[in-house]
Amino acid sequence: MGALSNLRRVITSALILLAAAAPAAGSHVPIEVLLARLFNDPAPMPYELTASFAGEIVVTWRGPTVAVRGEGRFREWRSTFNGPKRREVTITNLDVPPVLHPLTPALKNMIKERLEREGADQALPGEFDLFIAEALPGERYILGGIRTDIVTEVIEKYGRRSDLKDAAVRREVARWLYQPRQREMIVRPGGPYLAMLLIDAQGTYYRLLLQYDWGPVESHFEWTSVNGQLLVRELRADTSSDVRGFGLVRARMHLRFSNHCYNCRR
Repeated sequence: MGALSNLRRVITSALILLAAAAPAAGSHVPIEVLLARLFNDPAPMPYELTASFAGEIVVTWRGPTVAVRGEGRFREWRSTFNGPKRREVTITNLDVPPVLHPLTPALKNMIKERLEREGADQALPGEFDLFIAEALPGERYILGGIRTDIVTEVIEKYGRRSDLKDAAVRREVARWLYQPRQREMIVRPGGPYLAMLLIDAQGTYYRLLLQYDWGPVESHFEWTSVNGQLLVRELRADTSSDVRGFGLVRARMHLRFSNHCYNCRR
């Protein structure tokens, strides 16, 4: 009962009661600005980016872990102004030890699909109620997020219907649910129920964590500048897949990108 009582107070007076717990006004970039910088391109011009990548993929299947070396090509482009961003990954070499030979096609698909959807997904603002969890030195921020349907469910049970469309109230409810002692309330099967991002004030992301009921999926990014554009230099990322006939396969990728070419003339 104590937790529910606290939740009702959060919902009915979120802006007043939790203002002191949020980063002080004026000391950080507002969450609306951070989200706009992170997810909205103010000038979505046509472009093409290509790069090579190589690195190690540590595969876990039926207990033991096995290291796999991989290489490939990465292409990202936008064909028209304000058009969708597209990605294409080609695996040119995958040095798979004999014990994993039957899994080679599945591993290629896992790496390809992970890289083609990598990054701070544009769907995150629609799928999660995001807020500033912590302001860090050097104008960096940790953003927390709880899946929108979970926040909606809690407000419908313990709040007012008018709060459902109040972004500020939803963020404070998400902030309350994000606390470790509330985690049991929000675990759900299926897609990720919690998100965490490490970004800077310009909207560049350095870490992305998505929490599922079976565990976390995490990515770390390091960047380089090419012709004034920030491009991924190094990526550490988790991936997993339930492969038909083999069961659950997990992989941790550590890839380095090189030969970046941004709008190069051919």
